[in-house]
Amino acid sequence: MLNRLNGDKRLKEVKLDNHGLPSEAALEARMRPGGFSRAGFLGPNEKLREVTAADAETLRNLNLTYADIASRLDALIAAAEASPAHQARLGPLECEVRVHQGFQICPWAPDPHQAQCSAGQGVRHGSVDWRVTNLTTGEEMKGPGLIVHLIRDHHFFEGPLSPNRVDPFQLAHLLGFF
Repeated sequence: MLNRLNGDKRLKEVKLDNHGLPSEAALEARMRPGGFSRAGFLGPNEKLREVTAADAETLRNLNLTYADIASRLDALIAAAEASPAHQARLGPLECEVRVHQGFQICPWAPDPHQAQCSAGQGVRHGSVDWRVTNLTTGEEMKGPGLIVHLIRDHHFFEGPLSPNRVDPFQLAHLLGFF
């Protein structure tokens, strides 16, 4: 199955797998700097398979699931989005969001010019950036709202060389899992 993607003003053929998702090579191309994001979801030479395997090992060692982390972060972001001040506090965690006019497209979207990715629970926070502070420890992290979907539905925290990476170990600690 082929899909046309007009990324850099030239029409490109994007191979889709049997489930209608981009092939691994097409997905990695979308994730490179300048693809679906100026900064990129992966560094220039990072491999998606290697990045996700390393993060899976981290979660196994912490005895956590992707859903555990994504759910807690989702609740914080949703509470801040619902607040007129775009801030919320849940226990010792404080979240602040910055809302953007457009939204970030998930690199797994089968047809990004027609619709956002609908895998799992879909994309909820694609138009915000967040900052979470643990008021007990003083730790703070920031990231894109799209990361909730990427973690929960694609098991992806972005590559270590991406400036938008949300490290799973650091995020789990910040969110109070250990």
